[in-house]
Amino acid sequence: MPASPRTDRWMAQWLTGMPAETHLSIIAMILGGVFDKVPETLRICFAHGGGSFAFWLGRLDNAWHRRPDVIATSQQPPSAYVSRFSVDSVVFRPEALRVLVDTLGATQVMVGSDYPYPLGERPVGEVVDRSSFLTPDQRAAIRTNNARRFLGIR
Repeated sequence: MPASPRTDRWMAQWLTGMPAETHLSIIAMILGGVFDKVPETLRICFAHGGGSFAFWLGRLDNAWHRRPDVIATSQQPPSAYVSRFSVDSVVFRPEALRVLVDTLGATQVMVGSDYPYPLGERPVGEVVDRSSFLTPDQRAAIRTNNARRFLGIR
């Protein structure tokens, strides 16, 4: 985000700027029609849990269906594209991870660290381990299996 008095203090560029830019990147790829043009085999992973994308997906779908300036900017509503990308698990709270898993599916979330940046999760994967709502299979998928599939490692 551009420097401004609002973002120059309290690490606001890190606390809001980076997740906001991630959210905007996902929106640009969906509403800009990128996912309609690239092969489904292209693997993309967004950091910062995808920003606020999962939380605002209903708002995006609503705009796609009701706003003339958003309608048909992509072939399908935004929710139809959630299987086309992954996000990392660096959201720091089980409640936030639950929103990701409930919205995108456990297959689209993989453990992240934000290393080497100072706000990364330490120890890596802690939020996944603390998320009691996850089944053992979901935990294994997020901790290891999704990254293996993403990277083409068997």
